[in-house]
Amino acid sequence: MKDIHNGLARCFQESVRAVLATIVKVEGSSYRREGARCLIYETGEIEGMLSGGCVEADLLEHSREVLSSNTPKLIEYDFRWENDLLWGLGVGCNGLITVWLEPFDPINYREDASWLLAEWQNRLTCDEPYLFFSVIHSANHEVLQPGYKWTEDYNRQSGGTAPKDLIKPGLIETFVNGIEAVVFAELIEPLPKLFIIGSGPDAALLAKRASDLPWRVKVIDHRETYLTAYFKDIDTVLIKKGDYASIPIPAGSYAVIMTHNLELDQAALAYFLKADLNYIGLLGSRQRFSKLTDLISQETGMADSELRERIHSPIGLDIGAESPEEIILSILAELTAFKNGRTGGSLCQKAKVI
Repeated sequence: MKDIHNGLARCFQESVRAVLATIVKVEGSSYRREGARCLIYETGEIEGMLSGGCVEADLLEHSREVLSSNTPKLIEYDFRWENDLLWGLGVGCNGLITVWLEPFDPINYREDASWLLAEWQNRLTCDEPYLFFSVIHSANHEVLQPGYKWTEDYNRQSGGTAPKDLIKPGLIETFVNGIEAVVFAELIEPLPKLFIIGSGPDAALLAKRASDLPWRVKVIDHRETYLTAYFKDIDTVLIKKGDYASIPIPAGSYAVIMTHNLELDQAALAYFLKADLNYIGLLGSRQRFSKLTDLISQETGMADSELRERIHSPIGLDIGAESPEEIILSILAELTAFKNGRTGGSLCQKAKVI
């Protein structure tokens, strides 16, 4: 998501045209699912990926036509076994992928480009879910053109009680202003919020990698020089040493505590355990964690079993991590698995379809 936003921003600032390619329908298996996107610049560069490289070259050719005509286009790629041979790729995805190509032209249609760029900025910063719709086909193209877009408030439409998967990304048949249409619908949800407590080099690496995924990252520490040196493009909060109570924590956030200081870890845990967090991770050994749970239990009265259930420590998936880069990979893997409701096991051992 962040790469697409940055690419659109670059095009807008430099007056470069591009084509936004979106997977709107998948039948069978594919490298990526509905809602995946890539940005194809008129120079031939491609930001993002829709497949393992199977369709990007062909999309580049179609994108030239889209830019030339300023007209969106629907492309279908059939990689099911019997049709895969026609492509001569032998990719064996065993799926049919439908891709929607639409122009982004800040030179000739700057107002439209500005609206779309603002929409992608909103996806990175929104605090409430909303619905996004884009017309793919209509019964009257003169009145309702393909590419027409609009948003709706999700909480209002669902009454705030609808399940998370009320609208999965995909094509729906509906009426728009009384005109029958095929529409690509998405539920846009706020990015997960990650609080990193600590500002050492390992925290900087975690913040950068998490931001790229992307998470909405906020780093908290009392050392201004560290925050300034290591987190130039990351949101930071400077606090008094150990004064975490001044930080508002939105419900459903995630926190990783990595101060490398027992007293500061204790103060952070005592505060973040009071918040309605989805996840609390603590960097350090099992022995260090046991010492901290004893201290927290004495301070808060929480049972040791409750603390062990709520705090992930040692943090990360077991991948045999040794280097700082591997440790951060392990932490991010666990965060991602937990966010997606997965255990982080090997896919080759998964019985169900991925």
